Amino acid sequence: MDIFFSLIPNLIPLYILIALGYIGGKYMDVHLHSMAIIAIYFISPFVVFGAISQLDLNPAYLLLPLILFGIALTIIILSYRLSGLIFKDNLQNLIGLSSGNGNTGYYGLPVVLALFGPDVVGIYLLANFGAELCSITAGYYLGARSSADVKGSLLRVLKLPVVHAVWMGLLWNMTAPELPPLFYDWWTKATGAWVIIGMMLIGVALSQIGKFRINIALMTWLFCVRFIVWPLAMIAFIFADRLFLHLFDETVYALLLVIGVVPLAGNVVAYAATLNVRPGEAATVVLASTLFALFYIPLMFYLMKSLILIP
Repeated sequence: MDIFFSLIPNLIPLYILIALGYIGGKYMDVHLHSMAIIAIYFISPFVVFGAISQLDLNPAYLLLPLILFGIALTIIILSYRLSGLIFKDNLQNLIGLSSGNGNTGYYGLPVVLALFGPDVVGIYLLANFGAELCSITAGYYLGARSSADVKGSLLRVLKLPVVHAVWMGLLWNMTAPELPPLFYDWWTKATGAWVIIGMMLIGVALSQIGKFRINIALMTWLFCVRFIVWPLAMIAFIFADRLFLHLFDETVYALLLVIGVVPLAGNVVAYAATLNVRPGEAATVVLASTLFALFYIPLMFYLMKSLILIP
Protein backbone atom coordinates (compact mmCIF):
# COMPACT_ATOMS: atom_id res chain seq x y z
CA MET A 1 0.00 0.00 0.00
CA ASP A 2 3.03 2.31 0.03
CA ILE A 3 2.34 3.55 -3.50
CA PHE A 4 -1.27 4.37 -2.50
CA PHE A 5 -0.27 6.55 0.43
CA SER A 6 2.70 8.13 -1.36
CA LEU A 7 0.57 9.33 -4.27
CA ILE A 8 -2.26 10.89 -2.25
CA PRO A 9 -0.10 13.73 -0.79
CA ASN A 10 1.19 14.53 -4.29
CA LEU A 11 -2.33 14.74 -5.71
CA ILE A 12 -3.97 16.88 -3.02
CA PRO A 13 -2.10 20.10 -4.04
CA LEU A 14 -3.64 19.75 -7.51
CA TYR A 15 -7.11 20.07 -5.99
CA ILE A 16 -6.01 23.10 -3.98
CA LEU A 17 -4.89 24.70 -7.26
CA ILE A 18 -8.30 23.98 -8.82
CA ALA A 19 -9.99 25.64 -5.82
CA LEU A 20 -7.69 28.67 -6.08
CA GLY A 21 -8.46 28.94 -9.78
CA TYR A 22 -12.18 28.80 -9.05
CA ILE A 23 -11.86 31.59 -6.47
CA GLY A 24 -9.77 33.68 -8.85
CA GLY A 25 -12.23 33.24 -11.70
CA LYS A 26 -15.32 33.80 -9.56
CA TYR A 27 -14.25 36.70 -7.39
CA MET A 28 -11.03 38.23 -8.77
CA ASP A 29 -11.72 38.67 -12.48
CA VAL A 30 -9.05 36.17 -13.57
CA HIS A 31 -9.45 35.62 -17.31
CA LEU A 32 -9.53 32.08 -18.68
CA HIS A 33 -8.44 33.10 -22.17
CA SER A 34 -5.28 34.90 -21.02
CA MET A 35 -4.21 32.02 -18.78
CA ALA A 36 -4.85 29.50 -21.56
CA ILE A 37 -2.74 31.53 -24.01
CA ILE A 38 0.18 31.57 -21.55
CA ALA A 39 -0.10 27.83 -20.86
CA ILE A 40 -0.67 26.63 -24.43
CA TYR A 41 1.41 29.04 -26.51
CA PHE A 42 4.32 29.89 -24.24
CA ILE A 43 4.95 27.40 -21.44
CA SER A 44 3.74 24.14 -23.00
CA PRO A 45 6.07 24.15 -26.06
CA PHE A 46 9.05 25.05 -23.86
CA VAL A 47 8.30 22.16 -21.48
CA VAL A 48 7.75 19.65 -24.30
CA PHE A 49 10.83 20.73 -26.27
CA GLY A 50 13.05 20.57 -23.17
CA ALA A 51 11.77 17.15 -22.13
CA ILE A 52 12.22 15.57 -25.56
CA SER A 53 15.57 17.23 -26.26
CA GLN A 54 17.11 15.61 -23.17
CA LEU A 55 15.48 12.22 -23.71
CA ASP A 56 17.78 9.19 -23.95
CA LEU A 57 16.18 8.31 -27.26
CA ASN A 58 15.36 4.69 -28.01
CA PRO A 59 14.12 4.23 -31.61
CA ALA A 60 11.14 2.28 -30.25
CA TYR A 61 9.98 5.41 -28.44
CA LEU A 62 9.16 6.96 -31.81
CA LEU A 63 6.38 4.40 -32.15
CA LEU A 64 4.68 5.53 -28.94
CA PRO A 65 2.84 8.58 -30.36
CA LEU A 66 1.64 6.46 -33.31
CA ILE A 67 0.40 3.72 -30.98
CA LEU A 68 -1.37 6.20 -28.69
CA PHE A 69 -2.90 7.99 -31.67
CA GLY A 70 -4.31 4.69 -32.94
CA ILE A 71 -5.70 3.70 -29.53
CA ALA A 72 -7.23 7.14 -28.96
CA LEU A 73 -8.78 7.25 -32.45
CA THR A 74 -10.32 3.80 -31.97
CA ILE A 75 -11.83 4.80 -28.63
CA ILE A 76 -13.14 8.12 -29.96
CA ILE A 77 -14.85 6.55 -32.98
CA LEU A 78 -16.36 3.64 -31.03
CA SER A 79 -17.52 5.89 -28.20
CA TYR A 80 -19.04 8.42 -30.61
CA ARG A 81 -20.77 5.83 -32.79
CA LEU A 82 -22.14 3.71 -29.94
CA SER A 83 -23.31 6.75 -27.96
CA GLY A 84 -25.40 7.72 -30.99
CA LEU A 85 -27.63 4.74 -30.20
CA ILE A 86 -28.53 6.34 -26.85
CA PHE A 87 -27.98 10.09 -27.12
CA LYS A 88 -29.91 11.67 -29.97
CA ASP A 89 -28.79 15.27 -29.52
CA ASN A 90 -25.50 17.14 -29.18
CA LEU A 91 -24.54 15.05 -26.15
CA GLN A 92 -23.09 12.69 -28.74
CA ASN A 93 -20.81 15.52 -29.89
CA LEU A 94 -19.74 16.15 -26.31
CA ILE A 95 -18.89 12.46 -25.93
CA GLY A 96 -16.80 12.54 -29.09
CA LEU A 97 -15.02 15.62 -27.76
CA SER A 98 -14.34 14.05 -24.35
CA SER A 99 -13.34 10.47 -25.17
CA GLY A 100 -9.97 10.95 -26.84
CA ASN A 101 -7.67 11.87 -23.97
CA GLY A 102 -7.65 12.74 -20.30
CA ASN A 103 -5.91 15.36 -18.20
CA THR A 104 -2.54 13.86 -19.07
CA GLY A 105 -0.62 17.12 -18.89
CA TYR A 106 -1.57 19.23 -15.90
CA TYR A 107 -2.71 16.23 -13.82
CA GLY A 108 -0.69 13.35 -15.25
CA LEU A 109 2.69 15.07 -15.24
CA PRO A 110 2.79 15.54 -11.44
CA VAL A 111 1.93 11.84 -11.07
CA VAL A 112 4.85 10.93 -13.34
CA LEU A 113 7.21 13.24 -11.48
CA ALA A 114 6.09 11.86 -8.11
CA LEU A 115 6.51 8.23 -9.13
CA PHE A 116 9.48 8.27 -11.51
CA GLY A 117 11.21 11.67 -11.41
CA PRO A 118 12.09 13.99 -14.31
CA ASP A 119 14.21 11.51 -16.29
CA VAL A 120 11.18 9.88 -17.93
CA VAL A 121 9.14 13.03 -18.61
CA GLY A 122 10.33 13.09 -22.23
CA ILE A 123 9.07 9.56 -22.87
CA TYR A 124 5.76 10.39 -21.23
CA LEU A 125 5.19 13.60 -23.20
CA LEU A 126 6.23 11.96 -26.47
CA ALA A 127 3.75 9.12 -25.94
CA ASN A 128 1.03 11.50 -24.79
CA PHE A 129 1.51 13.62 -27.91
CA GLY A 130 -0.20 10.93 -29.97
CA ALA A 131 -3.32 10.84 -27.81
CA GLU A 132 -3.39 14.63 -27.50
CA LEU A 133 -3.03 15.06 -31.27
CA CYS A 134 -5.95 12.70 -31.84
CA SER A 135 -8.05 14.54 -29.28
CA ILE A 136 -7.49 17.97 -30.82
CA THR A 137 -8.17 16.70 -34.35
CA ALA A 138 -10.72 13.87 -34.40
CA GLY A 139 -12.17 14.74 -30.97
CA TYR A 140 -12.56 18.43 -31.70
CA TYR A 141 -13.98 17.69 -35.16
CA LEU A 142 -16.68 15.43 -33.70
CA GLY A 143 -17.38 17.95 -30.94
CA ALA A 144 -17.91 20.67 -33.54
CA ARG A 145 -19.40 18.41 -36.21
CA SER A 146 -21.90 21.02 -37.35
CA SER A 147 -19.38 23.83 -37.71
CA ALA A 148 -15.98 22.24 -38.37
CA ASP A 149 -14.45 20.42 -41.30
CA VAL A 150 -11.40 18.19 -41.61
CA LYS A 151 -9.30 20.89 -43.26
CA GLY A 152 -10.15 23.40 -40.54
CA SER A 153 -9.27 20.91 -37.81
CA LEU A 154 -5.89 20.16 -39.40
CA LEU A 155 -5.08 23.84 -39.84
CA ARG A 156 -5.96 24.40 -36.20
CA VAL A 157 -3.48 21.69 -35.18
CA LEU A 158 -0.68 23.15 -37.31
CA LYS A 159 -1.05 26.44 -35.44
CA LEU A 160 -0.37 24.83 -32.07
CA PRO A 161 3.23 25.45 -30.92
CA VAL A 162 3.42 22.12 -29.07
CA VAL A 163 3.22 20.26 -32.40
CA HIS A 164 6.35 22.01 -33.59
CA ALA A 165 7.99 21.63 -30.17
CA VAL A 166 7.81 17.84 -30.57
CA TRP A 167 9.56 17.58 -33.94
CA MET A 168 12.06 20.28 -33.02
CA GLY A 169 12.85 18.49 -29.76
CA LEU A 170 13.38 15.20 -31.60
CA LEU A 171 15.55 16.91 -34.22
CA TRP A 172 17.65 18.62 -31.55
CA ASN A 173 17.96 15.37 -29.63
CA MET A 174 19.32 13.51 -32.66
CA THR A 175 21.54 16.18 -34.23
CA ALA A 176 22.57 18.91 -31.79
CA PRO A 177 24.76 19.05 -28.66
CA GLU A 178 23.30 18.98 -25.19
CA LEU A 179 21.72 22.22 -24.08
CA PRO A 180 23.43 24.19 -21.29
CA PRO A 181 22.54 23.56 -17.62
CA LEU A 182 20.88 26.99 -17.41
CA PHE A 183 18.30 25.86 -19.95
CA TYR A 184 17.36 22.81 -17.91
CA ASP A 185 17.21 24.89 -14.73
CA TRP A 186 14.58 27.07 -16.35
CA TRP A 187 12.91 24.00 -17.87
CA THR A 188 12.34 22.65 -14.36
CA LYS A 189 10.80 25.95 -13.30
CA ALA A 190 8.61 26.07 -16.41
CA THR A 191 7.37 22.52 -15.79
CA GLY A 192 6.19 23.51 -12.33
CA ALA A 193 4.58 26.69 -13.67
CA TRP A 194 2.81 24.69 -16.40
CA VAL A 195 1.22 22.38 -13.85
CA ILE A 196 0.21 25.25 -11.57
CA ILE A 197 -1.37 27.33 -14.33
CA GLY A 198 -2.97 24.29 -15.94
CA MET A 199 -4.71 23.10 -12.78
CA MET A 200 -5.84 26.63 -11.95
CA LEU A 201 -7.23 26.83 -15.48
CA ILE A 202 -9.66 24.05 -14.61
CA GLY A 203 -10.89 26.02 -11.62
CA VAL A 204 -11.23 29.24 -13.64
CA ALA A 205 -13.14 27.39 -16.37
CA LEU A 206 -15.49 25.88 -13.77
CA SER A 207 -16.08 29.31 -12.22
CA GLN A 208 -17.38 30.67 -15.51
CA ILE A 209 -20.09 28.05 -15.90
CA GLY A 210 -23.37 29.64 -14.87
CA LYS A 211 -24.99 26.44 -13.62
CA PHE A 212 -23.71 22.92 -13.11
CA ARG A 213 -26.06 20.29 -14.50
CA ILE A 214 -25.94 16.64 -13.55
CA ASN A 215 -26.67 14.20 -16.35
CA ILE A 216 -26.38 10.68 -14.92
CA ALA A 217 -26.41 8.97 -18.31
CA LEU A 218 -23.65 11.22 -19.67
CA MET A 219 -21.56 10.87 -16.52
CA THR A 220 -21.91 7.09 -16.56
CA TRP A 221 -20.86 6.90 -20.20
CA LEU A 222 -17.81 9.13 -19.86
CA PHE A 223 -16.74 7.51 -16.58
CA CYS A 224 -16.85 4.12 -18.31
CA VAL A 225 -14.79 5.41 -21.23
CA ARG A 226 -12.24 7.22 -19.06
CA PHE A 227 -11.90 4.84 -16.10
CA ILE A 228 -12.66 1.45 -17.67
CA VAL A 229 -12.09 1.49 -21.43
CA TRP A 230 -8.89 3.53 -21.39
CA PRO A 231 -7.17 1.51 -18.60
CA LEU A 232 -8.20 -1.75 -20.26
CA ALA A 233 -6.80 -0.53 -23.58
CA MET A 234 -3.48 0.30 -21.93
CA ILE A 235 -3.38 -3.03 -20.08
CA ALA A 236 -4.21 -4.90 -23.30
CA PHE A 237 -1.33 -3.20 -25.09
CA ILE A 238 1.02 -3.93 -22.19
CA PHE A 239 0.16 -7.63 -22.37
CA ALA A 240 0.53 -7.62 -26.17
CA ASP A 241 3.94 -6.02 -25.92
CA ARG A 242 5.08 -8.39 -23.19
CA LEU A 243 3.96 -11.49 -25.07
CA PHE A 244 4.63 -10.61 -28.71
CA LEU A 245 6.22 -7.24 -29.52
CA HIS A 246 8.91 -6.84 -26.83
CA LEU A 247 9.41 -3.15 -27.64
CA PHE A 248 9.19 -1.47 -24.24
CA ASP A 249 10.09 -1.96 -20.60
CA GLU A 250 8.15 -1.72 -17.33
CA THR A 251 8.78 2.01 -16.98
CA VAL A 252 7.04 2.69 -20.30
CA TYR A 253 4.19 0.44 -19.18
CA ALA A 254 3.76 2.54 -16.04
CA LEU A 255 3.74 5.75 -18.10
CA LEU A 256 1.08 4.31 -20.40
CA LEU A 257 -0.98 3.44 -17.35
CA VAL A 258 -0.79 7.07 -16.18
CA ILE A 259 -2.20 8.15 -19.55
CA GLY A 260 -4.95 5.57 -19.12
CA VAL A 261 -6.14 6.46 -15.62
CA VAL A 262 -6.07 10.26 -15.35
CA PRO A 263 -9.45 12.09 -15.15
CA LEU A 264 -11.21 13.81 -18.00
CA ALA A 265 -9.32 16.70 -19.57
CA GLY A 266 -10.05 20.12 -18.13
CA ASN A 267 -9.91 21.55 -21.66
CA VAL A 268 -13.21 19.78 -22.35
CA VAL A 269 -15.00 22.48 -20.31
CA ALA A 270 -13.42 25.28 -22.33
CA TYR A 271 -14.11 23.56 -25.66
CA ALA A 272 -17.70 22.77 -24.68
CA ALA A 273 -18.27 26.41 -23.73
CA THR A 274 -16.68 27.63 -26.97
CA LEU A 275 -18.75 25.26 -29.12
CA ASN A 276 -21.87 25.68 -26.96
CA VAL A 277 -22.09 21.91 -26.48
CA ARG A 278 -23.66 21.46 -23.02
CA PRO A 279 -20.94 23.31 -21.03
CA GLY A 280 -22.78 22.97 -17.71
CA GLU A 281 -23.00 19.21 -18.04
CA ALA A 282 -19.41 18.99 -19.28
CA ALA A 283 -18.19 20.95 -16.25
CA THR A 284 -20.05 18.65 -13.85
CA VAL A 285 -18.58 15.49 -15.39
CA VAL A 286 -15.04 16.89 -15.49
CA LEU A 287 -15.26 17.99 -11.85
CA ALA A 288 -16.68 14.63 -10.75
CA SER A 289 -14.00 12.67 -12.63
CA THR A 290 -11.25 14.82 -11.12
CA LEU A 291 -12.55 14.19 -7.59
CA PHE A 292 -12.94 10.48 -8.30
CA ALA A 293 -9.35 10.25 -9.60
CA LEU A 294 -7.92 11.25 -6.21
CA PHE A 295 -8.60 7.72 -4.95
CA TYR A 296 -8.89 5.85 -8.24
CA ILE A 297 -5.34 6.53 -9.47
CA PRO A 298 -3.50 5.35 -6.32
CA LEU A 299 -5.76 2.28 -6.18
CA MET A 300 -5.07 1.40 -9.82
CA PHE A 301 -1.33 1.75 -9.37
CA TYR A 302 -1.49 -0.42 -6.26
CA LEU A 303 -3.37 -3.12 -8.20
CA MET A 304 -1.05 -2.95 -11.21
CA LYS A 305 1.98 -3.15 -8.95
CA SER A 306 0.46 -6.15 -7.20
CA LEU A 307 -0.04 -7.82 -10.60
CA ILE A 308 3.62 -7.02 -11.47
CA LEU A 309 2.55 -5.04 -14.55
CA ILE A 310 4.57 -2.00 -13.45
CA PRO A 311 7.75 -1.56 -11.37
